[in-house]
Order: sequence, then structure tokens, then C-alpha cells
Amino acid sequence: EVAHRIAGGETIDTMQNIRSTAVIRKEPLPDWRGVDSSKLDQIGRIDPIINPYMEGAPCSDDEGVAPVAQEAKPVLVQPPKQKPWEKTYVKLPAFERVKEDKVLYAHASRILHHETNPGCARALAQAHGDRIIWVNPPAFPLETDEMDGVFGLPYQRVPHPAYGNEKIPAFEMIKTSVNIMRGCFGGCSFCSITEHEGRIIQSRSEESILKEIEDIRDKVPGFTGVISDLGGPTANMYKLRCKSPKAEQTCRRASCVWPTICPHMDTDHSPTIDLYRKARDVKGIKKILIASGVRYDIAVEDPRYIKELAKYHVGGYLKIAPEHTEEGPLSKMMKPGMGSYYQFKELFDKYSKEAGKQQYLIPYFISAHPGTTDEDMVNMALWVKTNNFKLDQVQNFYPSPLANATTMYYTEKNPLNKVSRQGGDVFVVKGERRRRLHKALLRYHDPAGWPMIREALIKMGKGHLIGNGPGCLVPAEGRGEAVASRSTNKGLKPALTRHSNIVHQRGNGAGNKATGGKGAVAAASQGKARNDTPAASKGGKAGNGKPVGSQFSKGAGNGKPASQGAGQGKPAGQGKPAHKGKAPTRAGSTKPAAKGGAAKRPAR
Repeated sequence: EVAHRIAGGETIDTMQNIRSTAVIRKEPLPDWRGVDSSKLDQIGRIDPIINPYMEGAPCSDDEGVAPVAQEAKPVLVQPPKQKPWEKTYVKLPAFERVKEDKVLYAHASRILHHETNPGCARALAQAHGDRIIWVNPPAFPLETDEMDGVFGLPYQRVPHPAYGNEKIPAFEMIKTSVNIMRGCFGGCSFCSITEHEGRIIQSRSEESILKEIEDIRDKVPGFTGVISDLGGPTANMYKLRCKSPKAEQTCRRASCVWPTICPHMDTDHSPTIDLYRKARDVKGIKKILIASGVRYDIAVEDPRYIKELAKYHVGGYLKIAPEHTEEGPLSKMMKPGMGSYYQFKELFDKYSKEAGKQQYLIPYFISAHPGTTDEDMVNMALWVKTNNFKLDQVQNFYPSPLANATTMYYTEKNPLNKVSRQGGDVFVVKGERRRRLHKALLRYHDPAGWPMIREALIKMGKGHLIGNGPGCLVPAEGRGEAVASRSTNKGLKPALTRHSNIVHQRGNGAGNKATGGKGAVAAASQGKARNDTPAASKGGKAGNGKPVGSQFSKGAGNGKPASQGAGQGKPAGQGKPAHKGKAPTRAGSTKPAAKGGAAKRPAR
């Protein structure tokens, strides 16, 4: 729009009303009507419902009403009535007041998030000294042909020549992934995707997406035939929109799926399923993985999608994000309860079994989110332990711009509800020690956090959770601690965070048998296993911390099978046992492992 208006003879300083832009002005735009924000965040008058049985009858007897001659009246052509939000701006509290008053900050944040629907959003104006910041309404979402035009430009799909042969981690991550849509209607309070990309889903056409897959096949150096992702902010919102155009234009709801899925929201995954099938048929494509997070509360509304996903598009592990297990934090996150998670897991396990695959869910969790108490974290840690997950990396909440949770963190008020000075307070985890405690609780298996956890459990009156029993969270201090330290990771499944790289867990995308050594999880990046964990074996000898005999694992970048030493062609460990003392046993057995073999469980 800027380019076209400049071409039409306008100058930059006159472009004050372009959507999704903000400008500094001395006064509001002419012909615009201002509304004070304090008048918007109030419950309006409710008109009584008319009782049809109380309406007067058209006549007093059974005889019809005699027709009355009416004079002809001229027809007046009037312009369409202006909608109440058109040419209207909201006057926010001045910057100087918001800076000093946290309640006004929460109020301003609430108003801002109410004005994010392009169909009905009003402009925002906030005084800064003798000037005002004027924020125009958000831009209208792109239509499919406009999305295709953006993604159809002649991209070369290689790093800029200025980088030379330098390896760029970000490029390696996305070089074979395809963005199929923009926007997200989830509205999670810790995320600002909605504020950046909009709540209305903007989808590309199938033809545009398939053309990009072909471009990747033809242009990306070293392409192996595996597409790493077909997705976007969320994997399964492709072509899902509000079924009512009027509701979509006027709705100010913060989320279309929380606390329950809106009845206007379309949850038919047929377009996504059809896209997956056509993408698999592209010549030269061996495997298409889905790396974007799946919104499981929407997926359970269409089990066909879960079946398609489990059968063809999971490389052993699928990312989903419960974020927490307790109602208090979940209500502040605007995330569904664990019922949807269990329902999705049941369907995913069922369809994975039908496909003859052993596949697992990778749940993401956030610690220290606003609204999370110490007891909430203890309950979540018990859930994680009960389900045999091991969280090596934990995402501690960090306030980021434009997120509702950031407002909660700073103001200790809940902007998801009407803000007032009395009530509506949110418990916020602040201070290094308490944040470290919440993180340590999620990593209950790490001995480094046990002293802090013990101290907290005793203060909370939960000393019964200290010990070596199955219902305990951490071992007691002393001899039992040493025993627990050696055995705490047995049988645990890896579970990561939103920012963890799980590409190495998928292998080559073929064969998801996750037992024994067939499709077993490769260890840390570049083929190296942690030196305290035996790797899944296929006849090689364990030792010196390198993975051995995995079906798809290789040595540290040398292209040789992992059963060899560090690039020397010699067996790893040079004939030494995997552990000092007793011979290793097979997982789930008391018998010694086969000679030269390591315990058969996935490497961490």
C-alpha cells in the first residue's frame, strides 16, 4: 500500500491511516470520534426480551381491518449506516499514568487485546506528553491468492552468497519445511502469534504448497526426499475458519477454542488430510513429517486427522503442548484441561498400533507461569513422574512483548477478566530461588535439585513425598539418595520443551519401531551418546560414550556405522564391558545381556 500511494503522488508524512501502522501525532485524525477506554470495559445494559404473548392483537373482533388508503411517499436513498467502530478511536490512559499504575497497565493491555479483530477493531490513541501515539486498526488478513503471490516469488532457497560456505543453524532447521498458513485462533496467553499474524487463519492453495515442495526437491542442495514440516504456527489449523462471516467480523473473543471450542468454529480437517495425501504423491518425496505443534483439542474433533497423522507423518515422536496439568495455571494460560490430552493420546496410540508403529507423544510444559503455585508444580511433577517422562530441558516462563501473560507477570492482575483494584489478583512466581525451585520440580530426576525440592516439600507439609517408594518424588538424603541417583532414569521417556531440537530422534524417517535398536532414539546431537548411558545395541560393544549398532545412528559425523570406534574402524570400547562390576542386563530382565551387548533401551 505504501508503494502504491507513493507512486500515486503521496508523501510519507501524509500516510497516517495505513492499517497495522503506528504514527506520532499532535492530535487525532480529523473526522474520527474518540471513546474513553474506561467506558468500554463495563457491562452494558441488557434489553428485556419481548414476550410475544403480551403483544396486542391487530383487531378487537373477528372481522378484518378495513384497508386504509396511503399516500405515496418519496424514496430516499441514504448512504449505508456507519458501523459503530468505523472512524472511532479508543483513548487509552496516558503513558505517564500507565507507567506509575499497574492496574491501569492491565486495563490498557485488556483494551489492546480487544481491538485485534480487523473486522471491528478501533484505532488506539495514547498521550505521551504533548503528543499522542496513534495505532491504526490491524490489517485485513490476506486472501488465498494473495498468500500464493507472496510464497510464489522466485526464492532461491539457499543462504545469501555473502555467507559463503558458513553453516547457518536457522537455515538447516527450515530448509526443507513448508509454511502452509498464517495466524492462530488459540489465543494462548503466553504467546503473541495472534498479535503478530492475526486470529483469522490465512491459508495457501494446494497448488502453491505442492509447487514449493517441488522447488525444495529441485533447488535445495543435498535434499534427501524428506520434508521436515508442513505447518505453521499450528500444524492443524489449515483452512479452519469461523463458519459465520458476520461473527468472524464482529467477534472480540480472545480465543476461539477456550474455555470451549466456539460452535461457529469449523473443525473439519478434510482440507489438511487431502493436502497431506497429495504432498505424499509428489515425485521424489519419500517422507513428510509434521514438526509444528498439533492443537490436540481441535484434532480430537476429527479423529480422521489423527489416524492420517499417526499412519504417515510421525517420525517416532509427535509434539503436543499441554503446558501444565493443573487447572489454576491452565486457566491463566487459556489452555484446555488434561481431558483433551488423554482423549488425543488414546486415539494416537490406537492408530499408531493399527499402523504397526511404536510412536510417542512429546509433551511440552512451562514452569513458573503466572498463576502457578508451588503445589501446582508439585502436582505436575508427580504427573510427569507417574507417566515416566524425563524433562532434560525445561522452559521457565519468560515475559515477552504483547503477551497477556506478560501483563499478569508485571501487574499481578488478570487481564482476561474485567480489571479492578479490588480482587482479580494473580499469584506470580518471582525471584531466582522460587523460579529455580519450579524448574527443579519438573526435573525431579536430577540429583542437583533434590536438596531444594526436599526443603520445599517439608515447608509445604508434604514430607511423605520424600523417600524411595513409588509414590515419592525425590529420595531421602543419605544412602538411599546414592541408590536412587543410579536408578532414577531407568525406564523414563524423553520429553522436551518447545525449543528442543528433536530432529535427531526421528532418524531417517523410515521405520518407527522404537525398541531394541530398530529406530531407537539417537543420542545427543552429532551421533554422540552421553557417557553414562548405554546406547541401543545391535551386537556392538558399548564404551567411551559413543552410540553402538543403532539402525540409523552414525559416528560423530564420519559417515561410518556407530558400531565402530571414533572413526578408526575399531569396535567401540575395545572389548571392555559397558559397566564396571556386574554385567549389564537386558531391559526388563534379570539375565545378563548378550556378550558384547549393551542394555537394550534408547539412549538419552
